[in-house]
Amino acid sequence: MSRARRRAGRAAVVLAAVALAFLPPAPRAGAAQAGELVLRMREAPAITFRDRDGAERRPADLGGRLTLAHFWATWCGTCRTEFPALEDLQREMRADGLRVAAIALDRIGWPAIDRLTGELGVRETALFHDLNREATAAMGVAGLPTTVLIDAQGREVGRIVGEGAWSDPRLRAQLRALMRP
Repeated sequence: MSRARRRAGRAAVVLAAVALAFLPPAPRAGAAQAGELVLRMREAPAITFRDRDGAERRPADLGGRLTLAHFWATWCGTCRTEFPALEDLQREMRADGLRVAAIALDRIGWPAIDRLTGELGVRETALFHDLNREATAAMGVAGLPTTVLIDAQGREVGRIVGEGAWSDPRLRAQLRALMRP
């Protein structure tokens, strides 16, 4: 075999290994799929994030029966595409006791957050910032978007990793069930 052919073969192996490294892992039997609500019950860590004025806020401060702590960033494409559905969810389920707390991780801060949410017409969703990513780390957020569902007693009752199907009637029914006293 020629030297050029051996080099090409090694390059192909390296490229294949790199491509495989970036593929998501194959789902295990019984494992949650991306964007699927995974129910759980555990005491949520005490987290704080900052409002526009720099004041520390907690999920309990929002007064909901169920708070969706939605971790996102302006540079996250999936986060951008799901925001209109999250906004609709907040508008339609606010009276039921649902509160969406969109917690941005952007280093630039409010200028970037305001620019994107303005473009998207976000008006109902409460916006917060986690500049130092302390809340993100405390909640064990490993990728964006991630939404952690926190009940009025401060327990994490569910989590969605990836884009949520916020307009899906089944997901909305699950959220309503989690808000029942």
